[in-house]
Amino acid sequence: MELRIQKDTTVSLHTQLVAQISMQIASGLLKPGAKLPSIRSLSTKLGIHHNTCLAAYRELAEIGLIELKHGSGARVKMLDADQQITLPENSELEVLAEFFIRQIQQRGYSWEEALSTLKATQKKSSNYATKLVLVDLHADILPVFQAELEHHLQMPIQTCTLEVLSPEAGRESHFIVNRYHFQALQERLKTVIQDTKQIQKQITIIDVGSGQQELSKLHRVPVGTLIVLISASTIILRQAEAVIRAVRGEDLLIRTVLFDQEPLSEVRQLCKRANVIFADWLCLPQLQIFSSVQIQPMQTIPEREIEKIKGLLRTTN
Repeated sequence: MELRIQKDTTVSLHTQLVAQISMQIASGLLKPGAKLPSIRSLSTKLGIHHNTCLAAYRELAEIGLIELKHGSGARVKMLDADQQITLPENSELEVLAEFFIRQIQQRGYSWEEALSTLKATQKKSSNYATKLVLVDLHADILPVFQAELEHHLQMPIQTCTLEVLSPEAGRESHFIVNRYHFQALQERLKTVIQDTKQIQKQITIIDVGSGQQELSKLHRVPVGTLIVLISASTIILRQAEAVIRAVRGEDLLIRTVLFDQEPLSEVRQLCKRANVIFADWLCLPQLQIFSSVQIQPMQTIPEREIEKIKGLLRTTN
């Protein structure tokens, strides 16, 4: 786990830690079950008080990203879905077929039984049209995720907050959710669907992040560079600024813009003065019309997760 801390910045050390660790977990850089450094070793390495590290770990535990156990330290929390058998991300049809055959042989089924079940399942699946529903706790961030997914998938995606989600929708939908909110979504669907395994089949967990890969490149940018972050989400802006401050402190000029909350004329002038501009996929089309500086998209959903959803669509439609 690579962390950077800048003490001479307006962003608190606690916030810098929480932002970086949560983004590394949400983006999949820190895998489920991964052991985190002890509070003592982390505080020593970063040169900060151990209470700051403890407070950060406790906050991460409260939001369900890590587990703190006396005697065994801190680990990235394992979700129920993480314990299912998974195949390599680059699996092709041949790999899937070999896996299927091995499972048949190990479990003692005949080839005739397997073929019969495959045909029955294919017939059942052909009558099922997948309705993808993107779920999050925060309404603020859903339009950004939606715009990014629709851009890459070239199809409409429905969105819903956990607060207003109708559990009955679980009977006819397939849900996309990040690991922050998987447990809450599963509990909500249990009121209608008692079978936990069935619920998990209807949920796909995706890793997310606030453009961490793009923002991390800013360690090479000259001192005094004006960086403009534009998003329709306050959550993305807050996380992105915290990561940049952790990497560079106060030696970059950072201006955050909550899109549609500032006059377009002021945003246009700001973009003309900026050296580097980052924008989410919801704002990008409008900004590209008048900006002379190349705008870099903040990729909040990694490419591998886009491919995961595309694979889901191919197998269910």
